[in-house]
Amino acid sequence: MPGEPLTRTAERAGEIARSLKRELGPLPSGISVSGFNASYGAVGEFDHYRKVPSPAAAALAQVTSALGEAAGRTFLRAALAQGIAELISSRRLDALPPRIRLHQSNQLERIAGAAESNAEWIDLGNNLFLKDFGLVTLRLYAAASNLLDLRCGISRSLIAKEGIAAAPKNILKFARLGGFRPFIQIHTHLSYLDEFNEEGRNECYRCCVDLYQLKPALLGMFGSSWFYDPLLADISPHLNYLRDVPMAGGAELFFVGTGDGAIDDALITSQTRRKLYEAGRYLPTTYLIAWGKKAQTAWAARNPRQAF
Repeated sequence: MPGEPLTRTAERAGEIARSLKRELGPLPSGISVSGFNASYGAVGEFDHYRKVPSPAAAALAQVTSALGEAAGRTFLRAALAQGIAELISSRRLDALPPRIRLHQSNQLERIAGAAESNAEWIDLGNNLFLKDFGLVTLRLYAAASNLLDLRCGISRSLIAKEGIAAAPKNILKFARLGGFRPFIQIHTHLSYLDEFNEEGRNECYRCCVDLYQLKPALLGMFGSSWFYDPLLADISPHLNYLRDVPMAGGAELFFVGTGDGAIDDALITSQTRRKLYEAGRYLPTTYLIAWGKKAQTAWAARNPRQAF
């Protein structure tokens, strides 16, 4: 049987789902919350968390067309809550490594509370919702500071991003990594930043290593962000651990590009970076960091944390 905290979470989520379904009333023929959840979880081998299966999108469209926009949001809230109750009762969490099961359970408790509120982010086109629903449907895994998506690969286009002269060194990097896919992609979740710190990130790496035991085909993990830029070493030294820990453990760094979304993301929380950007002394630049399974596993062996 699930542990007592999980049982309480399942009971709470079930009560929320039943209340929301009563609020919705009769749904269009052939549409159900459970059916929506099942179709959302039926994805391909490399369908990342932002991929919304067509049957799920069509079901929500029918609800919205028949009952209105507000009902569509209520339907998604019910899907979140019922998904939590169904996941816990299915015992699928039991197959996860203990470390990840603990983090996943904590997130399910948080999401159950979120489903009680009619928040604007509860929308199938909103990244916050897609991440929470990914956790509920086990398309994403909780890992302290980050979320883990196992259905990902690294684009071959990175080989030539720095120009032809840099292509040979990048080819060697991919050779050391063992290829382009499948990799775990790590994602920051703005709905949960409590553990976005050095120890939380280290715990994320340990979670990746635990998943290699469950999914041996995985080649490693990667993440892409402006905060992997080596030029930030002096500009924002408090973020150095995000780049330095993996690099010291044998990770590979790839140039991705300048500008675009990196500018907003890099400047929104820092007046220092904004002033340097406005003075023409700093241009936010995205880099991708990839850590091969063997090297990351060796790092985790040298940097253990208490067992779960």
